[in-house]
This record gives sequence, C-alpha cells and structure tokens, in this order.
Amino acid sequence: MKDNLIIIGVDGGIASQIGFVALGKAFEEKDYQVKYDLSWFETSGKGFYNTINGYDRIYDLTFDMPKAFPQLEMKIASEDEVKRYNKLYFIDDEKVITHKPPLYVGGYLGRHYDIYFARHFATYFSPKEIEQKDTPFYILLQEILNTQSCGIHIRRGDLSQNHIVYGEPTSLTYFERVIQLVAQMNSKSVFYLFSDDVAWVKEHIAPLLKNKQFKICDINTPEQGYLDLYLLSRCKVIVASHGSLGAYAKILAPHNPLLIAPRVRNVFFEMENVMLVNWGTKPQITQPCNNVITPPPPLSKSHIAIQTFSLSLQSLEKQTIA
Repeated sequence: MKDNLIIIGVDGGIASQIGFVALGKAFEEKDYQVKYDLSWFETSGKGFYNTINGYDRIYDLTFDMPKAFPQLEMKIASEDEVKRYNKLYFIDDEKVITHKPPLYVGGYLGRHYDIYFARHFATYFSPKEIEQKDTPFYILLQEILNTQSCGIHIRRGDLSQNHIVYGEPTSLTYFERVIQLVAQMNSKSVFYLFSDDVAWVKEHIAPLLKNKQFKICDINTPEQGYLDLYLLSRCKVIVASHGSLGAYAKILAPHNPLLIAPRVRNVFFEMENVMLVNWGTKPQITQPCNNVITPPPPLSKSHIAIQTFSLSLQSLEKQTIA
C-alpha cells in the first residue's frame, strides 16, 4: 500500500502554528494525508515564556489552533509515527512542497501558504470566548467593534532585546509617530494596547497617548495569544511591532483594516491596505523588497498587490510629543 502520509513538526506561538497548518493545507490540496507532531510543546513549550527571555513570569506555550479554530480539522501524529518518520523521512527544504510522501517536515523553510488560505482560516477563526457574554473579553470585543478602534501590538518579551531574526527592538519613536499619524487620520480614534509587558507599556506608551482615548488590554496573558490575535483582527486599524501578530491579525480580519508595520515582510506583497513605516533619524516610508516567494503548482497564484499611502513627513517631523 502506498504511504501517503506527511507529518509536520509544529512549534512556536499562534502565528507560527498557523503557518505550519497552512503548509499542511497546501499538502492536502495535493491529496496527501497530513498529521502534526506536537511533541515540541511537551519538551520545549513548557516555561517557554520566562523571565530570562524578558517576561514578567513563567508561561507555557501550547498548541492553540484547536482553541482558535475549533471547527478546523487537524490530525495529530502518534508518538510511534513521529519517531519513525523523523528518523527515516526528515526534510527541511525551501521547496518542501515539491516533495512527495512519506515525509517528516521539520523547520521553518517552505512555509509560504498562510496568505493563500487566509479566507479559509478567517472563516474558522471562532474561539469559544466570543460567545461567552458578560466576560471581560466579550465586553472588550464589543468596545473594539463599536469604536474607531486602533489596535497596537507592542511585542516585548524576547524581542525587547536584540534578536537574531528580528534585530533591534521596535523603537519607542515608531510607536510615538504612528500614534500621531493615526490620530491625524481620524481624531476619534480609540487606541487599544496589546502587549506581553504591560508594565513597560504603562511607563513608556501610555504617556504618548495624553489627551487621547486608550485602553491597556491586560485581560489575556501570553498563554492566550490567540485571544489577543482575535481582538486585534477586529480593530479598524492594526499597528504591528516587529513580531508577527499584527500581520496575522490583518490576514484573519473579516474586513480590510489598515495595517501599519515597521518592517517589510514578504506576505505584505499579497495584501492591500498596508502602510510600511520605518522611523529612523528621519521618518520615511520603506520601499518593499523584491524577494517575494510564490508557491509552485498546483496552488494557484493569487493577485499580488500592495497599497501605500501618502504621508506628510515634513509636518510630522516638525511636530514633537512632550
């Protein structure tokens, strides 16, 4: 009997998990059977968020896809399957989608399918918490839906220091100027702040919002990142930091919110209504890079578009925030 199984090793937070499952969906489009190896969460996910990595206390990383997408079918590989496939069929390849089963897919290479299945994921993005009325989460969600909401994701933790992938932390100047920009675009904007370091936000970001409506959203811990992701995805404007949560909130949004981000990502080439803002010594809007990766057949190539926005940089440059 032909072995038609592909096992994909999964790790990381909710955004990374979506990327792994999107790769699995791409394989399923080729009529392959897909299962997921979740052993990383047992061996490395416990205590992953900790004080050494810049968090206020210890939190676990868990496989949150069933919580975020309860109706999405995902099969889990057995321990025996994981051991055998990892030993015999391991692959970590940028062109992994071109390989045929049996396979064990490890690593991050070749995961370029999140945007292609964006509508699919958005349809299934329905945590049970959205039905639980009169909870702090539900009340906050209603506020976001009924205001000119601007959700700001302030990634700290492991990205509060220089990172091998993301580089220097997202600068305070970036948040300062973006807040100013959003307020100029709509004076009725209400700012909702999401972060894994609430104390830092209170000390450094809250003062930038003087005379503006804002709320520090501290009802969810890093272990409930999928709930912050849901709330962000319902904001009218999404401000990202160097992490991935803002971009994935844009992908999963039921509408077409403006996304403002500090760095270029390949996925932005396939989105509309994106503003790339990089504040250095002089404010400037960055030009997108040209190394966008398009998936090979049989997946169809989607329309690639990016919409940039004009910005009066001189006016912003002349203004200062006390």
